[in-house]
Amino acid sequence: MSTLWFLWESSKIPQSTENLPSLAGTYLSMLTYGKAQIQYWYIPFIAVVFLLSPLILRIPDPAFNRITFAASILPLLGTRTGTEISAFQFIYLLPVYLQGIYVARNHDRVIDLAKKHQPLLAFLALACTIALMYLHGNSISFGPTSLSESIHYIHKSSIMFIVLPFLASLEQKSIKALDLFATYSFAIFFTHVTVSMYLVWKILPPETIYSLPLISASSYTLIMGSILYLCIKIFATLFCCIAAKKVLGSTSRFLIGA
Repeated sequence: MSTLWFLWESSKIPQSTENLPSLAGTYLSMLTYGKAQIQYWYIPFIAVVFLLSPLILRIPDPAFNRITFAASILPLLGTRTGTEISAFQFIYLLPVYLQGIYVARNHDRVIDLAKKHQPLLAFLALACTIALMYLHGNSISFGPTSLSESIHYIHKSSIMFIVLPFLASLEQKSIKALDLFATYSFAIFFTHVTVSMYLVWKILPPETIYSLPLISASSYTLIMGSILYLCIKIFATLFCCIAAKKVLGSTSRFLIGA
């Protein structure tokens, strides 16, 4: 439904019925490749992963562990293709899905290892942050591989394993804010662009925010302003998701994913 709406918004709906076959082809292409909005690329990707999941889960643990460790090297090639669905995209991201299964099956062992190597993980995260700042706008690529995407993989993995022990320590606690974001995380991901475009950007346009003297005063205040603006968009999206769930009831899961 939302893809059809975005197709209408893009003014690609023909005025006559003669172009309906072409329209149907465009619509199916947007659905298949997740082109309606930038975040929709994840739908065809995860659909393929879910189709493969029954086969993956049938692999015996020893073999699965070996496959996962070997596959974890592949993202270092940096073959991610942005939001384009391609074989290179699966080479980059499928190993991360396998890692998630491994962590779920070996939860305590992974947490212990993460705790033991916190200094190394912090060093990697910091070094990768500096490298990514240096490479921003100067990406180094070799064919389908990208150095920036390779570093992104190490960067995000390091941060994940830094945060994991902290989150594990909260498992027995009930924190309403975390529970709320966990409940609506899927919906926030799939609706944040829509809320930003049709609500936040209308009320607080980016050019207005970033032209404020308090925010544009220095690089530091610009960074703080960007973080503040991001938080506004996140909470606006969360509020819209909660409101949609209140109005739509149980049918909201089919429309917003929550």
